Amino acid sequence: MKIHADSMRQAVISFFLLAVSSFAADKPAYLYSINLNDLDNQRYEVTLQCDAFASDTLIFHFPWIIPGTYMEANYGKFIKNLEVRDQDGAPLPFKKEGKNTVIISPANTIGSISYWVGATWEGPTLRTIWPMAGTGIIPDRLFVINAGGVFGYFQNHEKSAVQMQFEYPEHLYGMTVLDQNILSAGATEIFASSYDELIDCPIMFAYPDTSSFMVHDTEVLVGFAHETEDTRRAEELRTVLQPSMAAIASYLDSLPAEEYAFLIYYSDAKALGKILDNPRFLLPKGLLYVMRHGIPMGGALEHNTSSFYYLPDPGGAYTQKTHETVEDIAIHEFMHILTPLNLHSEHIDNWDYNDPSLSEHLWLYEGITEYLSKIIQVNGGLEDPKHFVQRTMSSKIRSGEKYPFEKMSFTEMSSNVLEKPYKRQYTQVYQRGAVLGMLLDIEIIRLTEGRKRLIDVMLDLSERYGPSKPMDEDQIFETFTAEVHPDLREFFAKYIEGRQALPYSEILGHVGLIYEHNVKVMMPRHPIKDNKVKGSGSILGNKRTIKRGSKKDYIGFQAGDSYDYSLYWDNYFDDFCDPLPEGTSIHFPILRGGAEIMLSDTVRLVEKDADHQLRIMREMSSQQALYFDIWLGFQPPVE
Repeated sequence: MKIHADSMRQAVISFFLLAVSSFAADKPAYLYSINLNDLDNQRYEVTLQCDAFASDTLIFHFPWIIPGTYMEANYGKFIKNLEVRDQDGAPLPFKKEGKNTVIISPANTIGSISYWVGATWEGPTLRTIWPMAGTGIIPDRLFVINAGGVFGYFQNHEKSAVQMQFEYPEHLYGMTVLDQNILSAGATEIFASSYDELIDCPIMFAYPDTSSFMVHDTEVLVGFAHETEDTRRAEELRTVLQPSMAAIASYLDSLPAEEYAFLIYYSDAKALGKILDNPRFLLPKGLLYVMRHGIPMGGALEHNTSSFYYLPDPGGAYTQKTHETVEDIAIHEFMHILTPLNLHSEHIDNWDYNDPSLSEHLWLYEGITEYLSKIIQVNGGLEDPKHFVQRTMSSKIRSGEKYPFEKMSFTEMSSNVLEKPYKRQYTQVYQRGAVLGMLLDIEIIRLTEGRKRLIDVMLDLSERYGPSKPMDEDQIFETFTAEVHPDLREFFAKYIEGRQALPYSEILGHVGLIYEHNVKVMMPRHPIKDNKVKGSGSILGNKRTIKRGSKKDYIGFQAGDSYDYSLYWDNYFDDFCDPLPEGTSIHFPILRGGAEIMLSDTVRLVEKDADHQLRIMREMSSQQALYFDIWLGFQPPVE
C-alpha cells in the first residue's frame, strides 16, 4: 500500500517504467485502462491495448482457479460484452470456449480487447467465489479488485509486465503493495512485473483510511474500508495487529519482507447482530436473514506481501470478537510469506490458472502455516501454554480425527482436492494439517536432540530456495529429511503419504504432554452445563447469556446475566491443565444490568468422558522439560 508519494518513490517508478519499456522489446506488456467513474448496471469498462501481442492466433483467458483458494472460480462468467478490435478500430472475430477462454484468429492486426466487469459479491455468487477472492463495486464508495475477476491474460504470456491506468472518484484512494504513480486526483497508474504478480496483489479504492507501523525492519501497512460507515478504523486495527506482528518477529527474530499490507473490508451485518443480541427464535430469524442477505461469509486470502480481509460487521457489541478474528487470522496469513512464498514446489511456481497441477503438499502450505500461527501466539505471550495445549490443539486433534485417513492419505487429498470426495476434506488442512505440523515439530526436536525445530528447518530451506527457486515436488519429503535425520522420512511415509493412525501419546510424550482418548476422568462441574440454569450462546464468540435462572442454581445466576464461557477453562484448571482440587473457591465476573459483578463457585469434581484430551505433565524429566521449552520457543535450541 503506497501511502506516501515522495521523490524517492517517483524515482523508483520512473526506473520501473524504463524497465517495462526495455522489457517490452523482448516481451510485450499488458496496457490496461480502467474507468471506475462511468458505471453501467453496476459494471465498469476495462480496455486492454494489446497490439504488441499480435500473432496468428491468441488465446485470452480469465482464471478458472487462482493459487491459495483450491476451489473453482470461473471468473470469466462475470465478464460481459467482450469485444476485440483491430488496430484501426474495426471488430475482429473471436470464439468463446467455455466460461473463461476467448480464441482470436487471425490476430495479426489485433489492437484492443474491451469488456465490462461485474462484482462477484452480488447475490448468490458469494457462494461460488469466496468474497476475499472476489470483486466488489459500491458506486462512488468502494472498488475491490482481486485481479482474477478483472484482468485477463494471453496464454504463455503470464510473465509479461502489466501497466494499469485507473480513473476513479476523486475522493477515493488506491491501496495496494504494487508500485503506484498518482497522476492527479482521480487518476493513477499501477504497475506489476508480471500477470503472476498482479494476481498476487489485491487493489482497493476506498476513502483514505490508512495506518502503518514498523516491526524490526518491516513496514506494516493497514488499509480499511466499510460497506456503509464513514468511520475510520485503520488506526484501531493497527493496535490490534501490532501485537501479532511483534509476536511473529519475536519467534522469527526478523520478518522476511520489507513491506506488508493488510487490506481490510467490513460488510454491514448489523441486522445479523440484532438477531444475535436477542436469540429468541434464533433459527427462524436466522433463516429469514439468510433468505434476504445470503449466508454471512468472512475470512482472508493470503498473498506474498499482502492479504485481503472480508469480514461481516454485526455491530458494536461484537467489535471485540471481530478484532480477535483479525488478530488470529493475521498471523496465519502473514506466515504464508514463509510458505508458499519462500518454500514451494514447481507446481506452485508454474501455476496454470486454467489447468493447474495441484501440489500434494498442502500439509506444508496450509497445515504447517496454521500450526505456526498458533505456536507463535504462545511464544509471543498472546496465549498461555495451558490454553494452547488444553483447548487449541486438543480441539484440532478432535476435529482432525474426523479425517478419513484410512481411505485417503493427506497427499492424496491434496493432489485431488478439486474432486469428490477429496474436496470435502479441504478444511482438514487447518485441523489435521496443523496437528501434523505439531507432531512433525516435536519429531524434529527429538531427532536432532533439541538442536533444531520445524521453524529452524524452514528458515534454513528458505535461504537455500526462496521466492524464485522452487523445490522439486517429488523430493520435498527428502529435502526436509536431509535437513534433520534419516529417520524423519518414516514420519512422512506413515502419516502424510501413508494412512496410519497418528501416534499421539508416543510423540507428545517427548515434550511432556499427556494424551487421553475415550477415558473417564474427574472434571470440575460446569457452571452452566452442569447447573440448573438455561443459557444461550453466540456463534461469534464465548459470550453466554442466562435465559432462565433456577432456585436450584448453586451459583446465583439471574436471567439476562452475561458470562464469558472461556472463563471456565481459565478458572477451573491449573497451569498443568489439571482440575483444581475439590473445594477450591472460584470467583469470576459477569455482566448484570450493564454492571460487572463477581460470582463465586466451589470446585466439585464429577466423572466425565474425555475425548482426545491433552494435559501438561506436572512432573517432567529433565529432557522433557528441555524439549517442552524449546518446542514453545521459551528456550533456544541446543547449540
